[in-house]
Amino acid sequence: MANTVVATANALANHWASLGNSYSLHTGNPGAAGTANEASGNGYARQTTTFGSPAGGTVTGSQMTFNFQGTATHMCRWNGTTLLDIIDTVDATITPAGQIKVTPSFNANYVAWT
Repeated sequence: MANTVVATANALANHWASLGNSYSLHTGNPGAAGTANEASGNGYARQTTTFGSPAGGTVTGSQMTFNFQGTATHMCRWNGTTLLDIIDTVDATITPAGQIKVTPSFNANYVAWT
């Protein structure tokens, strides 16, 4: 039974990863469209990640490096120009200009019965 549950969690995590792999940083609430308060300047650009194979219901992407100065409060996940997720992150303040490194991860929670 537990193997079926893990397989289902892995399938869910894999599907989530397949939806989009581009991320943006925001200095305030990005709003419903995800376009408000996006970082700019200091070489900032949206970054992409490559997701690996899920294990135990968790899928992890490659580390992304954002050039940034200021306080980042949110991230958004995208598929091209389609907003997928708004993520209220732990605030990170970078001054003077520097880098924020992010490794995205998603866990499809499951309970293993024994």
